[in-house]
Amino acid sequence: MDTENGQKMNLCLTCRRRLLTCVCQYLRPFETKSRFVILMHPMEFKKEKVGTGRFSHLILKNSEIIVDVGFDENTRFLEVIKDENYQTVILYPGDETIDLSKAESSIKLGSKPLQFLVIDGTWPCAKKMMKLTTKLHRLPRVSFDTLRISEFQVKHQPLPGCLSTVESLHQVLLDLNKLGKEETHGFEENLMEVFRKTVQQQIELAQDPSRQGYRKKPFKLSSDRKIAKKWDHRLLFFRESAE
Repeated sequence: MDTENGQKMNLCLTCRRRLLTCVCQYLRPFETKSRFVILMHPMEFKKEKVGTGRFSHLILKNSEIIVDVGFDENTRFLEVIKDENYQTVILYPGDETIDLSKAESSIKLGSKPLQFLVIDGTWPCAKKMMKLTTKLHRLPRVSFDTLRISEFQVKHQPLPGCLSTVESLHQVLLDLNKLGKEETHGFEENLMEVFRKTVQQQIELAQDPSRQGYRKKPFKLSSDRKIAKKWDHRLLFFRESAE
């Protein structure tokens, strides 16, 4: 977004990324029957790097972002969950969820269009948001079963199958199409196209030694880094299946 204010701040006022890495030209917004409400942690909202929740919202026309930590007293959140035009569910794995990857889930989801509440924050922040927002606890949970590995090469994921916000939304749309709940005709691929573009930008910038503030140690992809011991007690959403 080329505005006078944006130029002064060196920031695109639409995607909120620096002008050097603005992704607006790659966005191909499209409509969905389902509605996606992204519950974004304030720390995530301030990010100027990848920010997958923000550009997911810009691509999904039937979506919005609500920023908070605990949403029980958030006016807009309360309006959203009372909307009777949709069946509201939360995208959050657990022991008792509706698995979108299974054909029989179509019956469980009912006939109304779906409204997905999607928590967007780091793993620890997401856990806190879920804990503080008690009104989420009573909502039906949906999840998906996938073998895909996150392409978020600049960020650690605790386990295979743990995906970023945009990758999760992409998988949801793929599954909804199979269930006959969506007809997005491949437009959902723009989510991954923009995601891959932003990740590649971050890798190139991180590897450029001529940039001010270049890191002391060479940049490593997430696949080349050791997983910190902290993940032993931060497996917040997923656990390996018992065999």
